[in-house]
Amino acid sequence: MSDTVSRALAVVLAVGIGGAPFYQPEATRDALVGDTVPPSNAALVVVCLGVAVAWWSTQGRGYLWADPAKLTWDDLTAPRSAALSRRLTLGWAARWAALAYGAAVSGVVLGWDGFLYAAILSAAFGFLALSAARVRSPGVWESALPLLLAALGSYAAFRIPLVVSSGLAFVGGFLLLRRQPLAEAVGRQELVRNFAARMTQRVSVAFLDVWGLLPPARPLALRGIFARRPILLRYLLAGVLARPRALVGAALIAVIAAALHRVFPAVPPVWWTAIGGYLAAIPFAAPVAQLRRTPGLRRWLNHSTLTVKLTAAAVLALVAALWLAAVTALGIDWTTTSLVAVPLAAAAAVRSVTRDPIDFANVGMVDLGGVLVPMGLVVQVARGIDVLVLGAVLLAAGLVPVVAVLCAAALLS
Repeated sequence: MSDTVSRALAVVLAVGIGGAPFYQPEATRDALVGDTVPPSNAALVVVCLGVAVAWWSTQGRGYLWADPAKLTWDDLTAPRSAALSRRLTLGWAARWAALAYGAAVSGVVLGWDGFLYAAILSAAFGFLALSAARVRSPGVWESALPLLLAALGSYAAFRIPLVVSSGLAFVGGFLLLRRQPLAEAVGRQELVRNFAARMTQRVSVAFLDVWGLLPPARPLALRGIFARRPILLRYLLAGVLARPRALVGAALIAVIAAALHRVFPAVPPVWWTAIGGYLAAIPFAAPVAQLRRTPGLRRWLNHSTLTVKLTAAAVLALVAALWLAAVTALGIDWTTTSLVAVPLAAAAAVRSVTRDPIDFANVGMVDLGGVLVPMGLVVQVARGIDVLVLGAVLLAAGLVPVVAVLCAAALLS
């Protein structure tokens, strides 16, 4: 199958799946809302959460990279700032296009009340996000601003506060436009370093190692953190502390999970706690993924694979437990099933990042409705997520002991 046909098939499948809420609105509404009447500001809450996530995703400034060869020769014909600015704009536009799709789906499912305010909110904070991404980040505290927006939209989604915050966002965006763009001030060393990291990620994704996209660690100003035992535990805890932006992301996920639990009451709470706990823990599983792909580092730690898995599961379970405490404080009722969702999320995250390299000799082509699907690759890529989904289904059915056995099997396999 040619690349053009593959891309066309992917577009057709994406449009078919993404268009389901529009040509099957009643089925979508029953699955998410059920027989309950959603709050009058439900769609506005969903849009506000989407704006917060889109804004948070632009703060990584992933447009700052350049091929060293092109960087050398293009400076003679085209300024680098133009290419970087164009890349920034396209990335921003893609995020806000996805936000527009989510807003349309929420309007179909929850109603269109308050969408004028939602449009103002999206435009204002979209302008602020684009302006802020043009300049150098002031630090990790910048990622806390989308968290404040999500909290404002979730617990005070009233028209006047959101309009006032939108006005402040417009003013902040105009003030940032007066500063020198980062595309003009960034140096060659940073561009080349980001290009090397990007190429590593692209090669990982090309070989279906999606965990190469996990956030890299930042240098820790802690001397002697690996000087004493237990080194493995210190290594994993350092991996948590070296990702402060992921900590804010986990808090953002907690706010979103609690808000969506109120907006979509037909969805069992265990789904929000299990999936949210997994998303909150998976960035901190990056050190385990690094151990998996770096045999030399694994030999330096001098621990068996099972010991690494169990220690990593304990650390990630601690992260998921703190996340569950935050979600409980935000309004999701605490139950035994939600407590079991903590080790389930940790075991699923460890299972995801400790899989073997993809076996392309075992693609397992299966004909599904005239479409050849490589089920063998799908099963290998879905490792970890399969345990999460199956465990959430079992928890929703109240089969807690079975889920405990499933978590143990996930770590031992």
